[in-house]
Amino acid sequence: MTSGKSSQPSGKSPASSDESSQPPAATFGVRRLGPGDLGLLLGLQERVHSALADPSVFQTSTPEFIAYCLADGGRCYAVEHDGETVAYRMVYFPRDRAFNLAKDTALPPSEYHRVGHWDTVAVLPRWRGHGLARLMNTRALADLAGTDIRHLFATSAPSNPYAVRTLLEAGFQPIGLVRKFGGRLRFLLYRPGPAGRPATAGEPPELTVACSATDALERAFRDGWTGTGIDIDGAGRARLRMRRRPLPFSTGQV
Repeated sequence: MTSGKSSQPSGKSPASSDESSQPPAATFGVRRLGPGDLGLLLGLQERVHSALADPSVFQTSTPEFIAYCLADGGRCYAVEHDGETVAYRMVYFPRDRAFNLAKDTALPPSEYHRVGHWDTVAVLPRWRGHGLARLMNTRALADLAGTDIRHLFATSAPSNPYAVRTLLEAGFQPIGLVRKFGGRLRFLLYRPGPAGRPATAGEPPELTVACSATDALERAFRDGWTGTGIDIDGAGRARLRMRRRPLPFSTGQV
C-alpha cells in the first residue's frame, strides 16, 4: 500500500493521442464506494497494474487494506462511464495504525488522528488523459471538508512527473523524499487539510531542481524549500519548482 499512488506510467504523457475522440466530461460520474465493492477494486487494481510498462510506479494494496478504506477507515470513489467502472481513488485514515506518513514529519503525535493519506489513484489505460483523477480529487476534498481530517499526505514517484503534477494541482506540496514500499524513492507531499493553503502575497524567490537529482532535492528540502510546481519537457524530463514556505506544523500552527 502507498499514498498518492498513480497508474500513470513514468515519462509518458497521460493525454490521449487523439483528442477529438475523447468523450465529454459530462459522460463521467463519480460515486462513493462501500464495503460491497471490495471485489470491484481488487479487479480494477489487477487490470491497471498488469497494463503498466513500469509496474514499480504503482504499489498494489492488500485486500485487508482496501476493505479498511472501504469501511470507516477512509473514503473510496469510482468513476463510471456507460455502466463501466474506469477509475478509482482511495483515501486512507491511519488513526492508530502503524502506517502513517505523518511519522516522517514533525507533525505532533497528538495530531495523528486528524491525518488522511491521499492513497491509490488508478485509471484504466483507455481512459487516461480525461482528467478523471482531478474529478475524483474534487469530490474527495469536498467530502472531507465535513470531517475532522486536517492534514493530508501523499507520496509519488519522482520518475512519474505527471502524477506529481496532478497532486500539485490538487493543492499538495512536495516537502521531502522518503523511501517506502520496499525502499522505493518517493516524494512526500503535504496539503493542510481539505481547505488547502491560504494565498500569500509576495512569494519568495524560486528554485528549480531536476526530479532525477536526488541529492540536490534532499539538500533543498533540508534547507526549507518545498515544491510548488513542476515543468515537464517533451521528453518527459521534469524539474521541480520550489520556494521556501514554512509548514504549519513546523511553526507550531497546527
